[in-house]
Amino acid sequence: MWDPHWIMQDEAHHLAPSNGPMEGTVPFRELSKLEKRIAIRNPYNPMQQPIKTYYTLSVEEVIDDLGTDAKKGLTEEEAAKRLLQYGKNEVQDKDQKSILRTLLEQFSNPIVWILIIAASLAFVYQHTLEGIAVLIVILINTLIGFFMERQAIRSMEKLKSMARSKAMVLRDGNKVHIDSVDLVPGDLLTIQAGDVITADARIISQNNLALKESALTGESTQVEKNTKPLPEDTQVADRANTVFKGTAVSRGNGIAAVVATGSQTELGKITGMAQEAQKEATPLNKKLRALSVRLIWLTLALAVLIFVLGIIRGETVVLMIETAIALAIASIPEGLPVISTLSLARGMLGMAKKNVIVKTLEAVQTLGETEVIFTDKTGTLTENEMHVQAIAFDETIGNISDEEGDREKLKKHPAYDLFLKVAILCNNGSLEKGKDHETKSSGDPEEVALLRMANGLSENVQNIRQKYPRIGEVPFDSEIKMMGTVNESGNEYLVGVKGAVEEVLEKCTKIYEEGKERDFDDKNEWKDKADKLASRGLRVLSFAYRISEKKPEKENFIHDLVFLGIAGFIDPARQDVKESIRDCKDAGIRVVMVTGDHPGTANAIARAVGLTDGDEVVNVHGKELLEKDLSKETMDKVLQASVFSRVDPGQKLDLVSIYQKKKIIVGMTGDGVNDAPALKKADIGIAMGIRGTEAAKEAADLIINDDAFTSVVTAIQYGRVIFDNIRTFVVYLLSCNLSEIMIVALASFMNLPMPLLPLQILFLNMITDVFPALAIGMSKGEPELVMKRSPRKSSEPIVSRRNWISIGVYALCLTVGALGAEIYVLSIPGIDDKVVNNVTFCTLILAQLWNVFNMPERQTPFFINQITRNKYVWLAIIFCVASTIVIYLFPALRSALSLVSFEPKVLAVIIVASLVPVALIQLLKRVFRIIG
Repeated sequence: MWDPHWIMQDEAHHLAPSNGPMEGTVPFRELSKLEKRIAIRNPYNPMQQPIKTYYTLSVEEVIDDLGTDAKKGLTEEEAAKRLLQYGKNEVQDKDQKSILRTLLEQFSNPIVWILIIAASLAFVYQHTLEGIAVLIVILINTLIGFFMERQAIRSMEKLKSMARSKAMVLRDGNKVHIDSVDLVPGDLLTIQAGDVITADARIISQNNLALKESALTGESTQVEKNTKPLPEDTQVADRANTVFKGTAVSRGNGIAAVVATGSQTELGKITGMAQEAQKEATPLNKKLRALSVRLIWLTLALAVLIFVLGIIRGETVVLMIETAIALAIASIPEGLPVISTLSLARGMLGMAKKNVIVKTLEAVQTLGETEVIFTDKTGTLTENEMHVQAIAFDETIGNISDEEGDREKLKKHPAYDLFLKVAILCNNGSLEKGKDHETKSSGDPEEVALLRMANGLSENVQNIRQKYPRIGEVPFDSEIKMMGTVNESGNEYLVGVKGAVEEVLEKCTKIYEEGKERDFDDKNEWKDKADKLASRGLRVLSFAYRISEKKPEKENFIHDLVFLGIAGFIDPARQDVKESIRDCKDAGIRVVMVTGDHPGTANAIARAVGLTDGDEVVNVHGKELLEKDLSKETMDKVLQASVFSRVDPGQKLDLVSIYQKKKIIVGMTGDGVNDAPALKKADIGIAMGIRGTEAAKEAADLIINDDAFTSVVTAIQYGRVIFDNIRTFVVYLLSCNLSEIMIVALASFMNLPMPLLPLQILFLNMITDVFPALAIGMSKGEPELVMKRSPRKSSEPIVSRRNWISIGVYALCLTVGALGAEIYVLSIPGIDDKVVNNVTFCTLILAQLWNVFNMPERQTPFFINQITRNKYVWLAIIFCVASTIVIYLFPALRSALSLVSFEPKVLAVIIVASLVPVALIQLLKRVFRIIG
């Protein structure tokens, strides 16, 4: 709802106070009725900004259409009107989860609702202790889930808290600094190297301007900017006349007219897509829900059956309702929500130690089902910094980034000294060591790469620059596509030039070969060499020089050059990625690169990191995904591709949807704003913590603190182990619970004394079931084995058909042991029904504890396996036995559970009978091989 004070507050913020106008503020005035109506309608974004393709217009047309002044910018009065008209330059969070919503979501599990019904019935029939016990179970589960999720939300809020950025604009002909949220369409932004762009703007003038747009487009190299109009079908990554919100100026300066703010910027649209992207329920949630529904129907069916049969036999309605409540409590594994939550929470803590921050509990396990990982290239598979990969002199190509031998070969080449001087002197980059001893760079990525190369070749950059002082420069310009410098070299002058191959070749009349300057006849040969390097995904620059005895003219010295050679630059693959991708392949996981970068560059990195087994790379270009309905041929190619290049954010989202429609569990890694929608849509979104933008971190399920792809593989391993643990403790819990149902049902049919009372069943379910199951959830598993098998299909339930057979066999064996003990003691003359009940209860306690040793698969030794090596299992058994003894020692607790004392020979029966199920199960598993 609109606050009537908002206008006055906004005026206080944007308009001058009564003591006179300040720099960058609007003189105070009364707002018109129309403006107030606009503000009342929506103070944040009252009126949609006109959607126009400003990149297709000339500078003059842009200025005219925006109604601004190319020399003075907007007036303060006009800017204030537009702020009211178009709203603030910020994107509103549509999906902020309230505390109440977080709390209510903890009750979405069907098992919780069945427990609430069971507790209600217990209170109705005055079984207060049972009702309170069930409510405690519900409370514990709710609080664990609630506080875990709120902690994740608070962590993200801290990550998002950032200082408000400023922008410099022209207002009334003056340069003023304003809060970036106050930018409006038509404002003239003045930008320079180091600035972060705060709105989308069309460039109207520029000087040597270049930007780093990797956060938005995924392009690792800087983008040269100009003012020329572009065709309407130009993709965002290729709009060289526009600067975008969230990108950074790496070189030069310029003036740009703001054309979009807030949600209308490219960043805002991506954020909007991320907010609107529908997050699928995680596979674990789906499976636990499906299991819960099965258990609910099983509970209802058994309760109705027992109730009807009891009435037919002449039992009272009240007794049969009490029996039905007992069966309901027995059939529902009350500990399942608690144990699965704690097991996943422990997984979160373990992964945090491995540099993986998990925002949602279920995401830990879903990683284990991931079949395809879509990964961004820049910063995820690559270093996100340019390096010199290859250098070509006459017939020699040095692959200097890989082999020490090639570096030595390069240093011995006759052209090396001249090339090194040009690379260092015709260069405005810098590499400096900070106080933390980390090397900090500034300047063009390629220039920094040349300095890095020089350092790697043990050359002293500062000494060379001091020895040959610069006296002249022609800065790089997108028109001439080269840069030139003049440096004193004793009594001579060294002209150094670097730039685009064709442009530099045109200025060369000679070539340096075999230590001599020769006439330059065949320039096409060098164009072919440059094309060959470019086909390997390298960015190519050429180098030339001229030595003059006379001081060259100040700005006219790039002529009559001697060609030296070419260098290929690349943002190289991270060294640890190849092994991680091999691990993914062994685990049956496909890794697919999805990038906005050039196809050649993408293919080169794909081969370097081992995304493809051979040299052939299946690369799908973004243009192939423009069709609304993909043909079968294109769809097949999409599903087989190892690389997608020139892909925009919307297409990343489409790719995730395509794979999900094929029932494929999709993981998505990324660090840029452009990755946010797909990160949110994917089954598992994985953001990079160091290079990751706030938008990416907000949308993701996991954050990799060290930006290492190896951490993703570690997370997958954790996920698989956790699922195995969850499946094992579910089998354990259900076999124990089913045995309770069988015991109560069979005792009812056989007219035996009540073997288990409701509160005794709850004790079994919450103490002797829960703690061993929780210990199983803490098992470390067999990490090497889990990463050598294919991912589980998303359709595979937590409890498979094979598992249900095992559950039935385990439960039957537990029933045989417990009821066998009851029948045996009934044969003892004068035995009390309470003692009979206690024998069954205590036998089942021990039998369920020993049942934990039946969980390992048949292939593993009985005495040495992940269960026997798990110290928590032994601690759980000791705790449960100790708890039972403590209950016998305290009269109040003993009375609540209807326990009585009995003779030592009865205790011997209990111990022997409790071991019978273990012997039977191992016989069936290892000798007869009926179960796995």
